[in-house]
Amino acid sequence: MLRTNRTTATTLLIACVTIAIGTTGSLRADPPSFFATQVVEYVPGTGIGNDWISGDPYDDPNTALGRPTVDTTGDDWFIPLDEPVPVVPVYPAFRAFEIVTVGYDGYLTLKFDHPVENDPQNPYGLDFIIFGNASMSPGEGQFWTNRNPNDVTIGSADVAREPGLVSVSQDGVEWYTYADGPYADDFAPTLGRLYDPENPDESLGEWNEWWSTPTDPTLPLDPALTAETFVGKTIAEVAVLYNGSAGGTGFDIGVLGLEWIQYVRIDNTGDGTPEIDAVADVSPVCLSSAPPEGLEPVAVAPIVP
Repeated sequence: MLRTNRTTATTLLIACVTIAIGTTGSLRADPPSFFATQVVEYVPGTGIGNDWISGDPYDDPNTALGRPTVDTTGDDWFIPLDEPVPVVPVYPAFRAFEIVTVGYDGYLTLKFDHPVENDPQNPYGLDFIIFGNASMSPGEGQFWTNRNPNDVTIGSADVAREPGLVSVSQDGVEWYTYADGPYADDFAPTLGRLYDPENPDESLGEWNEWWSTPTDPTLPLDPALTAETFVGKTIAEVAVLYNGSAGGTGFDIGVLGLEWIQYVRIDNTGDGTPEIDAVADVSPVCLSSAPPEGLEPVAVAPIVP
């Protein structure tokens, strides 16, 4: 499948379908997943906490497979527990069935069902994205109540993060490490849905007047956007700046001298206990006059050289 989210970008780019189309030009019956599909090994380590609502530990590595969380639950404090809550930068995924923790001396190894390529057509030169549950803080005296995102602002550039050391491999034996970062469970916080008051998703409930379809977890956030960029901006303004991306931390395979990888490993660095929600393969984009037959175009941010 290809992403079909609408965004506010002014440049129309078409998702390249080289990974889903064979040499004959026909769609493959079994296109590869955009997300990690296999847990190779998980050593929980120590210091893993529990979901304060269910009491379940954050020790299920299968929660790191598939796409990142779009909607989580209420916290049973400011938001009713049974109310679906779109993930926003001040309210991340936090349930034990959504994220897994890499404890002290622990690590998590995941595998894609295809090679993730160092593709020159990937936006911003980024090739895969790791989603954790990093978050930012609302302004003083403000709380996220799952209501109007125009009423809550980002209070500071501080990011609640627990950086995990990331390594990649082609065969699961020889590893290459991002020794100086980027790190897992770091900036940018996940955004689950598009801010689009004209097209709210009615399935969320009558309260929803702002959130539309899910964001695109295969589209990296513009690296020019930093935590400082968001300070003082409302959650609605932040969502618009995400420009259709689900956020997460982007990684460039090329800086390690590799053309492709298939395994991703996250190690605990001793600086907190990182949470992992998903790992995504970035979708390449290319200029095109028309999409392949049967596929919808998607507006995404322009490629920055």
